[in-house]
Amino acid sequence: MEFIKKFAREISVFGIVLVIFLALFTYRQITFKDFKTIKESELTEMVKDKESFVVVLGNSADATVLGYQEIMTKYTTQNRDIPLYYVDSSQNDKFDSYVEKTLKTNVSYPATLVIKDGKVAAKKEGAMQYYSLYDFVKENYK
Repeated sequence: MEFIKKFAREISVFGIVLVIFLALFTYRQITFKDFKTIKESELTEMVKDKESFVVVLGNSADATVLGYQEIMTKYTTQNRDIPLYYVDSSQNDKFDSYVEKTLKTNVSYPATLVIKDGKVAAKKEGAMQYYSLYDFVKENYK
């Protein structure tokens, strides 16, 4: 009988810990969202499919881009309705020609582009602060 009481107590403590863990995981899923890193081929498909989205082009080895990624994460967490993607230019030596061919524009990195129906509707070069990014997307995306 003592064994059953001890076993039940252990199971109930485990259950409480499990419920707390699930609650914290759910809270994190609700309150945090990160931008999605995509490959060049995915960007090409999205442009061909005439999708509307915001994409940031940059080199992940650059300190400016790394700082900008924190702002992008904050933006996506607070504005979940607008898809924000990131394409890393450090993987391809010919990334400039790829951007020129696919998006028909020249940019310096980091560059934030608003794509509407598969075409560049607006672009802004350089890292922006949160409210600059928010205003830029708000003015050009909708």
